[in-house]
Amino acid sequence: MNLRLLPAGPTYHSDIIEAMDESGDEIYQAMPWLELDEPIPSQVEEYLQDVQKYGAGGLSYHWILEFSGAIAGLIALDYTPHLIVGHWNLGYWVRPSCQRKGIASQSIDAVLNWIGRGGLTSVEMGVNPANHAGVRTAESAIQRWRGHPLDAKVEVEVAGQMVMHDCWVIPRLPLEDS
Repeated sequence: MNLRLLPAGPTYHSDIIEAMDESGDEIYQAMPWLELDEPIPSQVEEYLQDVQKYGAGGLSYHWILEFSGAIAGLIALDYTPHLIVGHWNLGYWVRPSCQRKGIASQSIDAVLNWIGRGGLTSVEMGVNPANHAGVRTAESAIQRWRGHPLDAKVEVEVAGQMVMHDCWVIPRLPLEDS
């Protein structure tokens, strides 16, 4: 597969906007930090600046998914106090024209391999249960990485409404036999 993960930054602003446009209103599910009443381009610009700032501090790692030379989406690890039991939150978004090609799964595996090299850590994933493809992707990743579902759910503001998300955790990276 011709997939590369590149550090997210302001140079990708217009490419990200173009890819987001393809998602329509579903982009608010993938990026719940987006405000409905604010222009998306300025929010993405602020996001990319924050990504660089927090990445430099080791609190956040965001990558552009490049597939066959085009922007296919984003994947991120954030160190946040809003987690249930994990150290890191893993989130991702793949534009519609690039879905169903294994991009999300391969990107998740690459990021988990990378973060696991830094020493003992754990990763959480939260998905809106109405996002059936996202749930299947999370369940597949959890199976590959020996994680499990959490009984607790997390409430996430999506497009101005609070939505309960199902959660999974990969409790111990790196894996013992890797």
